[in-house]
Amino acid sequence: MITHTQENGAHILVLDDGKVNALNKEKLDGLVAKLAECAGDFAPVVIRGRKGIFSAGFDLKGFGAGPEIATAQLQAGKDAILAILRHPAPVVTLCEGHAYPMGAFLMLASDRAIGTDGEFITGMNESAIGMALPIYPMILGAARLNSTGRKAVATSQMFTPHEAREVGYFDHVAAAEDVDALLAKILGELKALNMGAFGANKAAMNAQLIADIEASPLPDFG
Repeated sequence: MITHTQENGAHILVLDDGKVNALNKEKLDGLVAKLAECAGDFAPVVIRGRKGIFSAGFDLKGFGAGPEIATAQLQAGKDAILAILRHPAPVVTLCEGHAYPMGAFLMLASDRAIGTDGEFITGMNESAIGMALPIYPMILGAARLNSTGRKAVATSQMFTPHEAREVGYFDHVAAAEDVDALLAKILGELKALNMGAFGANKAAMNAQLIADIEASPLPDFG
């Protein structure tokens, strides 16, 4: 599901289950473990999905498998977001397709998020599919999205790549043929940073957000 390579001084994590990258507890725990493996050398980390779809979001089968499994899956999503927010080196997310809610949450948590131009959508569609979001992505969205993006959470409005950049899901959007060049440019900029200073500034900037997410309750599926 997650391949880990090192290229030009950066860790590249590719999420690819051969399907739509629906994220269950096992896959999210795997992402947290990979981030922990990458933490030692303070090199930038790229989290990249499949071409055409970064992630279809949480695995809906997990929510239908009983309260214990549903709660564990939501906790794993929370843990993945916190792992990105706490990671001592820059984390870049690269979306080359659609990003449905849990995938969109990872975009919001990262230090730089790149989208790919095309007929793709990103956002939170829970109202349209009859689900209530847990509190932690609401906290993350309130911190990272603009007013249009925040209002769209309740109405399930989804965004094209350029719209997603305007509201805060992405920091950059590039044509498919330019994505790798843009990623290389961004990684060059990030590798030139003083990582001690970066880590201190990221930790200070994210401290309240991390505390608020940690303190947020999960839904009671019982």
